[in-house]
Amino acid sequence: MPATPRTISTSRAPAKVRRRAGIAPARDLVDQVVTHLRARILAGDHAVGVSLPSEGDLAESFDVSRTVIREAMRSLRAQGLVVMSQGSRPRVAEVDARPTVESLALLLARSRTTLLGLTEVRRPLETEIARLAATRATAEQIAALCDANVELEHATTLEQRVAADVRFHDRLAVATGNPVFGVLLGTLGGLLVESRRRTIRAAGVAPALIGHREILAAVDRHDPTAAEAAMRRHLDWAERDIRADARARIRTTSSAGADGS
Repeated sequence: MPATPRTISTSRAPAKVRRRAGIAPARDLVDQVVTHLRARILAGDHAVGVSLPSEGDLAESFDVSRTVIREAMRSLRAQGLVVMSQGSRPRVAEVDARPTVESLALLLARSRTTLLGLTEVRRPLETEIARLAATRATAEQIAALCDANVELEHATTLEQRVAADVRFHDRLAVATGNPVFGVLLGTLGGLLVESRRRTIRAAGVAPALIGHREILAAVDRHDPTAAEAAMRRHLDWAERDIRADARARIRTTSSAGADGS
């Protein structure tokens, strides 16, 4: 009769696990420790900045080896939940969306997502951002949006223009007062940069500046309907330029193929 794998209690204090040689794979034990500690961190049982118990204490508490605890700590660090430094016990990390953003961005980068597909996602996301920003933006945030437009207007290289364009949209997301929008834009970051690089290269900076000014004027008036409409037009222009760039790339590829035949 097969033995039952040992499990770690998910109660506030982990129950010791009975040791039976060769029963539970080490990976299962790591996952159980991670699940338990993650739940306690998310529940606030371990406050931000506070050190976790020592490796030895955790190993004894969970009745697992120190190797299992070390692997569990590495997993929690990869999830952005703990900070580890040489000679110190792991500490509960500040809330940081970067690990999640980087993971999702990598997933997108490895997928077959197209820039036109990105536009379909941007339209509902960024029109809502514009609408909320027009309702909630402070005078300081509106001034920051103005600064981003000035930077875009005076940028002289493609990369400077792309960076200024991205900065405007990021600041607009901040003006909503909802940090989730910033996380979502961060996830799309690599695709957004490539999208802007192609649209600015294809049509110049003028369409972006016109769109930004219309959005900013509506936000400054605190007119959410106008801001939403301005963002929609801005994204429609971006889609037009992306399609034009795609057609140009096809023509270039076809021409090169014909020359080589």
